[in-house]
Amino acid sequence: MSPSTPDLEHLAQQLEATGNYMVLRRFESCDCYSPLDGSDPKPLPLAMVVDTETTGLDSTTGKIIDLGYVLAEFNPKTGLVHRILERYSGFEDPGFPIPPEITELTGIHDEDVAGQRLDDAKVEAAIARAAIVIAHNAPFDRSFLERRFPSFQSKWWACSQREAPWSELNTGSAKLEWLAYKLGGVFYGAHRALIDAEVLLFLLTKEGLNERTILSHILESSGRRTYCVWAEGAPFEMKDILKKDKGYAWSDGSAPEKPIKAWYRTGVVDLEAELSMLGRDIYGRPTLVTVDVLTGRERYTSRYQAREKMKVITT
Repeated sequence: MSPSTPDLEHLAQQLEATGNYMVLRRFESCDCYSPLDGSDPKPLPLAMVVDTETTGLDSTTGKIIDLGYVLAEFNPKTGLVHRILERYSGFEDPGFPIPPEITELTGIHDEDVAGQRLDDAKVEAAIARAAIVIAHNAPFDRSFLERRFPSFQSKWWACSQREAPWSELNTGSAKLEWLAYKLGGVFYGAHRALIDAEVLLFLLTKEGLNERTILSHILESSGRRTYCVWAEGAPFEMKDILKKDKGYAWSDGSAPEKPIKAWYRTGVVDLEAELSMLGRDIYGRPTLVTVDVLTGRERYTSRYQAREKMKVITT
C-alpha cells in the first residue's frame, strides 16, 4: 500500500527539519494567487503570460508548433497577481517535419501536430484583452508570435528574463527551471509551452527586492523609456574599450533589427550619461550619433518609436 500524499509531505518536512535535505515539490498551478478584497469595483488589467515551442531559432524560417498562455488579473499599484481567467494550450502543424533535436528537447512529435491549427479566434480575443504581454525570452517569442498573429505588434511587451532583478537576488541563473527551484522550491516537466507560462506566472508572484513582487519590478522596468545608442564612426582603436568596458556590441548592418554598421548598446536608461561617456571616453570631439527611442511597444523588435541624431556631450 503506497503512502498517501499527506504522509509523503510529512516525510518531506521531517527530512527538511534535519537541515541536511532540501525537498522539491512538483509545481501545481492554481486559479488565484491573491484573493481580491472587493474594495475596488473597477476591473483589473490582464497580463498575458506566454510561451512558445518552435521548429528552430529563426522566426523567418521556423514555425510555432506549441503555444501556451495564461490570462491573469494583476494590480499595477501593488504588483499582485490575482485570478487566472483563461488558459490556452494548442499545437500547430508547421507543414514540414519537426527537426529531431526539437523533438528531443520538447517531446513534441510530428504525429502530435499533424493537421493541428491554433485557435485563431481564441488567441486574438486574448490578445485584445491583454494590457501587457510577458514572456521569459521576449525577443524570441515576440518575433515568432508577431509573424503568426500580427495583433501582437501593437501590444506592450515585457521580458522576465531581462527585466527582473535576478542578479540582485543572487539567483545564479535566469533559466526558468532554475528559478522555479531557487525561488519557488518546485520542479516541473519543462519545454511545453503552457507549463512554462504557468511557472513563469508563479514566479511573478514571488518576492523580489524591498518586499515587492517580481511582477512589480518588471512592470516598473517595462514602463521606462530606454534607448539604443549607435556609436557610428567611433575610432577603430576604441573597439576593445567599447566591447569590454562599455558593454557595446558590433552590428554589421545586415540584420533587419540592427540595420546600422556600428558599435551599439541597447537598454540605455540614462541617455545623458551615455552621451557624456561617449564624448569623454570614445570620441573626444563633437560628433553626432544615432539614438533609437524604445518603449514596451517597440522593445524586443526591429521597430522603434523614434530614431534621431544626437550630439555626444564634450566638456
